[in-house]
Amino acid sequence: MNIKNTAKLLINFTIKRLAEIFGIIVFTSGVLLISALLSYSPEDPNFIFPDKSEINNILGFRGSFISDLFFQSIGLMSYLFSLTLI
Repeated sequence: MNIKNTAKLLINFTIKRLAEIFGIIVFTSGVLLISALLSYSPEDPNFIFPDKSEINNILGFRGSFISDLFFQSIGLMSYLFSLTLI
């Protein structure tokens, strides 16, 4: 009987920790996305015209790529999407 109770407690503990880790990952991705969007510059190289020019985005080339992708796909709603993740 005690083994079943211990197994249930262990499963509940594991599920709660996985949910917390998932929440931390979503929050971090939202913060990184909004920082990439706020530091977006149209002069940065993107996935259409990759140049060897200087990148002004805080997150570098990846931030420039992601922010350009979000702005071209959903526009200014990108800010609301990142706030939703946060």
